[in-house]
Amino acid sequence: MKKEVVVIGLGYVGLPSVINHVKKRHKVIGFDVDKRKVDMLNKGISPLDTVSNETVQMLQEKGTIFTYDAQQIVAKDVYIIDVPTPIDKNKIPDLSYIKSAVDLIKNKVKKGSLIILESTTYPGTTEDYLVAEFSNLDYQIGVDLFIAYSPERIDPGNTQSLSAKIPRIVAGHTDKCLAEVKEFFGSHVSSVPNLKTAELAKLYENTFRLVNIALADELQKISDNLDIKVGEVLEAAATKPFGFMKFTPNLGIGGHCIPVDPYYLTWLMADRGVETPLIDTAGKINDSMLDYYLEKINHLASKSKKEFTEMIVAVIGVTYKKNVADIRMSSVISLIKKLKEKNITVVAYDDVMHPYSVSTDETIVTLEPDYQQLTQYDLVIYAVDHDIYEDKKNIILDKSQLFYDLTTV
Repeated sequence: MKKEVVVIGLGYVGLPSVINHVKKRHKVIGFDVDKRKVDMLNKGISPLDTVSNETVQMLQEKGTIFTYDAQQIVAKDVYIIDVPTPIDKNKIPDLSYIKSAVDLIKNKVKKGSLIILESTTYPGTTEDYLVAEFSNLDYQIGVDLFIAYSPERIDPGNTQSLSAKIPRIVAGHTDKCLAEVKEFFGSHVSSVPNLKTAELAKLYENTFRLVNIALADELQKISDNLDIKVGEVLEAAATKPFGFMKFTPNLGIGGHCIPVDPYYLTWLMADRGVETPLIDTAGKINDSMLDYYLEKINHLASKSKKEFTEMIVAVIGVTYKKNVADIRMSSVISLIKKLKEKNITVVAYDDVMHPYSVSTDETIVTLEPDYQQLTQYDLVIYAVDHDIYEDKKNIILDKSQLFYDLTTV
């Protein structure tokens, strides 16, 4: 049965959600408070590197509406909340976007509406922010209004992992809520007994990655101390066909998931008097890697006749992940700031970063095709191995006086 669907939040999760539901022939309205983003979409221009302009134009041709006018989302069948859930500088969760989304729709839903929260958040959020709010408005949840949680699963940069085909977890406040959300999503659904289980499962997925990446980071330090190439250790271990998953060390985890989600869990547990020493330690290891690699870069620079602080440095690649245009929580941005604090002159290059990326204080430019401008730098730091750079890495090496590769282990 085709439905009228509202997707709230048109970012890296929300816009693909719009696409998926349009392809299922639902009538979709994409809502966002960011007027610039909505205006771009209405002009047929995608604000994301992961969605093409042609796809946006296809959505328009199929009658999709992009709006920041709240009156256009009144009395629809399904409301999907895909808003950010960041942490602040003290790693405290910021649920203000979810609260704002609930405030937006609480007087606009109709009897029979299905409300689905997809944003990653702590166990209890759906009950605290949605079930409680709508119950206070005299809705009987599971009878005249249905509330569910189904965490997003997006893998930016992985073209083989289409969000519409990724198995998704679903949970409902009541059995009827669960039945409604399962019917809406159809295939590729795994139901869990309750909302908190679904919320915790999503947090655990990314906490698992943080802990294992931190272990790989520690292996980097061990290998360096023993004068062993960490990459060779990892490749050898990865030949084991069972009980092992390969994770690689890095400058620092970026993006909107792994550096954020585990702190929703530690914050919640600290409030409940439960210690999480493994997660806490993994976070500290991840935070330590920036200074660790900076020291390694400093050691390489010491081979030059110039003092490190007098060098002119080029940084190639600033996004948080290979072939991804997003710079959110990019550790490379943090590296650039650290270098500048030492009064080092830095020029940052990235030919993949999307022009609508999150704003940064850093000026980021593109490289000339022949990479000739790299000859003017005392040191080139190869920070992100976008394919566009990997294809000409030998040229980059040839043009560099000193070259430090952060992408190989």
